[in-house]
Amino acid sequence: MAVALPSAPRVTLAPNVFLQPPLSRRGTGPGLVLFLPDISFAPGESKPLDPEPILKWAEEGFAVVGVISPERESSSIEQSLTLAVDALAALNEVDIKDKFGVIVIHIHTATAVYDSSAIYSVSEAVSKDSRLTAFIGYGSFSSPACTIPILLHLTSNAPRPRNAPSALTTQHSYRTTSTQFVLPQSPKYDPSHASLAHSRTLVFLRKHLGGPFFDLEAIWDEHTAFEFAERSVEKTMGTMVAEPYVNHIPTMTGGIGRQALTAFYSDHFIFSNPPDAELQVVSRTVGSDRVIDEFVYHLTHDRAVDWLLPGVPATGKKLAVPMIAVVNIRGDRLYNEHIWWDQATVLSQAGILPSHVPFPLPAGGMGTAIPGQNQLLRLPVAGAESAAMLVDEAKGKSNEMLGPEWGLQASSKE
Repeated sequence: MAVALPSAPRVTLAPNVFLQPPLSRRGTGPGLVLFLPDISFAPGESKPLDPEPILKWAEEGFAVVGVISPERESSSIEQSLTLAVDALAALNEVDIKDKFGVIVIHIHTATAVYDSSAIYSVSEAVSKDSRLTAFIGYGSFSSPACTIPILLHLTSNAPRPRNAPSALTTQHSYRTTSTQFVLPQSPKYDPSHASLAHSRTLVFLRKHLGGPFFDLEAIWDEHTAFEFAERSVEKTMGTMVAEPYVNHIPTMTGGIGRQALTAFYSDHFIFSNPPDAELQVVSRTVGSDRVIDEFVYHLTHDRAVDWLLPGVPATGKKLAVPMIAVVNIRGDRLYNEHIWWDQATVLSQAGILPSHVPFPLPAGGMGTAIPGQNQLLRLPVAGAESAAMLVDEAKGKSNEMLGPEWGLQASSKE
């Protein structure tokens, strides 16, 4: 039976103001106000996996009020902000009642203009409410004056500062001229820049709001225990956000979205791993929203392991594969996994990659081969010894591949 996802209905506070309680498994968190342009997906347009900002920040564990295309007059913005903060303060799921954050996303499109003056009106309104302790702006504008800490995500063509940045202001510039780079519903959405800006904003909000904080190691360990120990597809998927993905970089296996990833786990991963499969963690780095593991994946290749060696029948070989997992955690659930390894060592250890391959011997011009003659090239590929040296640097020798036993070998006749 599938594990139920966190669910909390969105509440309409006003025609353009919406309250979304947290969508983490914890179910409580700090309050956040988003001022957003009214932009939606074009008919028939494919949607990226990344959700729109209100949903995304709710998955991070925040209670969110979204103010969609507010009137530009300062009085209207101030009224919307007060309505939003009052609603958050009264919400049982908000666990920090005296500190709230504000995010403004400024955008220009061919069909709609969300005036940059809005950010200055918001910054003025923010300064009047002592409950607001963090202010974030995305777009193309100069730094607004504000009496609380400010984080700005600016396009490369942002204007010169309207106000000189103060000690309260942190600015990041992105190599894009589109103010839409952070909005997944925009055709100018840039997933790399959006992800980087999101992580920076998360650190900023946690610092100035006092949360939410989650034990990322425990979340990742729980996920892998469900994969390799309990071998439960349902429980594994229960540790992930509504629309997650997994990408095994060398083989391009995994799944994009809940339906595809569930099928992949069921048909090609969880029950594909041999009984003796084991993860030997070598190092772990924990960031604001990511866990990075160096580890060795040990297994006996006694069956087809679809995700690691797609289409390769069992060889019976024992494999020790050095790997890296970069795991993005949103709130208290996984959003994505990027898993890396050297496929050459897997093929070599499985006995299906030759140690030497023919290499044409050039004569005269580059790329010209002498008929009837070949040299053998010893491939620069290491086997299980690469895993042993990762675990213990004393169990290997550096630079052996730079010696005469490697590279081009003696000539041979065809």
